[in-house]
Amino acid sequence: MTQPPLRKIALLDLDAFFAAVEITKNPQLAKVPFAVGGGGERGVVATCNYLARQFGVRSAMSGFQALRLCPQLVFVKPDMPSYKAMSKQVLEIIHKYTPIVEPASIDEFYLDLSDVTLLHGSATLIMEAIRTDLRALGITGSAGISNQKMVAKIASDENKPDGQRVVPPEQVYAYIAQLPLGRIPGVGPKSEQRLAHAGLYKGADIQAADVAFVQSIVGESSGFLLHQRCQGIDPRPINTHRIRKQISVEDTFPRDIKTRTEAEHILAQQLLPALRKRLPSDQWQDTRIRTQTVKLKFSDFQQTTVSRAANKVSPSLFYQLLNEAWQRKGERSVRLIGVGVTLPDPDENRQLELDLD
Repeated sequence: MTQPPLRKIALLDLDAFFAAVEITKNPQLAKVPFAVGGGGERGVVATCNYLARQFGVRSAMSGFQALRLCPQLVFVKPDMPSYKAMSKQVLEIIHKYTPIVEPASIDEFYLDLSDVTLLHGSATLIMEAIRTDLRALGITGSAGISNQKMVAKIASDENKPDGQRVVPPEQVYAYIAQLPLGRIPGVGPKSEQRLAHAGLYKGADIQAADVAFVQSIVGESSGFLLHQRCQGIDPRPINTHRIRKQISVEDTFPRDIKTRTEAEHILAQQLLPALRKRLPSDQWQDTRIRTQTVKLKFSDFQQTTVSRAANKVSPSLFYQLLNEAWQRKGERSVRLIGVGVTLPDPDENRQLELDLD
């Protein structure tokens, strides 16, 4: 029986990407702890530099909490056009080495290096060369290298920042065995808690368990996939076509609005019709989704979002989300409303999705 060809898969993760781009624009920021995002009561840290992380500041943390941990923290307003432009430059660098690239996000890229002949076909040398090219742009990246996507992604966190970790095929099983289950992509806090209650804490526990037992804890599909992943089986290919994961529309008003009645009118007359035109189907109920979201930006430029899991688009749910978000505005007026949906991955039958939070 012939063995399948050896795959060389890498995950390149740009280090503190938004913060790194801001430093290229303003080098003085490298000397102070700073965060990209908002520092007000409703502000959220999008990312922060490593000086700020030494104080415990983390992504998705409220600006208020971040300032409590690091009173001298400087906040920088996000500049998405700059981040997108830098991400495009990174992609151009990667394409010098391989055409088989899957942008997982603005700052994460999967690479298939299986058939690359540059640098003697060494995935290690190729990723070192790419990371050297990144430094010339003023940013850094960390990489994980293995024979599959899941292990490459996990390994990319091992030597941050500006490092890389290789997990050869013969070490994959043992590498997964020692991992806490919370490090397996898709295993969220509630899933991890369920598994722990059943005596399953590490990859080795799943490897030794009967697949039916794992399925009884997290469900038939997720249990099977988790068992497969922990056995070191992850045949997912690199998808070179960018998958659209979100559809959204938003509107910034000529004047701030102050009443929920005005907001509901804008939702009904402007935002929902515009969103419907962008969906794959003309009928709300014919579009499969994962979540619906409403975003409000207030007069002080802080913003809030409210999301709910949903299988199909429900216009009435947008009104419920708007009502919940509206209760957060306090005395402020509203300058922007946005609505959106996240779409399921077309290849979701091969994805590990266990986060039940």
